[in-house]
Amino acid sequence: MPQCLDNMYQQGYYGVDVDVESMAIPNPAVDVCPGDFLVADTSLAGVTEAKLLSAYTWDTNLATTRTAAKAAFRGVSAGEYGTEDCIEQQDCLPYWRYNRGNGWMRSYLIVDDSGAAAPTTWHAGQLFTFAKNPSSNALVDSKIVKTSDATVAVFRAPNASGTEDQTRAYVEFY
Repeated sequence: MPQCLDNMYQQGYYGVDVDVESMAIPNPAVDVCPGDFLVADTSLAGVTEAKLLSAYTWDTNLATTRTAAKAAFRGVSAGEYGTEDCIEQQDCLPYWRYNRGNGWMRSYLIVDDSGAAAPTTWHAGQLFTFAKNPSSNALVDSKIVKTSDATVAVFRAPNASGTEDQTRAYVEFY
């Protein structure tokens, strides 16, 4: 099974079951962990495959890529899929559909633009978006960065952080 180490810090409220949908597993297969950000690959006629955000195609610059990725964003993985052959896997990957106001919430590691952990404070309503991989032109599957730009914002903090810096933010879909 995939090494889903970030799941030890996973917490949240996952909305209602009507917001759980599924996509075909990625082909070629890749490890997917609960909480990973997913976009849809519709390159095969009649098939919608799950695709990790990190595999999303870079477009011109970071702002343009985040805007395009937000438009292609389908939701957050609700299950895991591994590339190992030793167990029987499902044919579809469940995910929490990107639907503002559906009650889904989860905590994510906050990083800065260089990809380093960025303990910080925030106000209720603070916007967050997809983090960038510091060593490549790719977005990251399960980390967030603060933003003030609503056109790239995907998540928002329902509550303030308090006065002490926090390494993880509890967010909902924006």
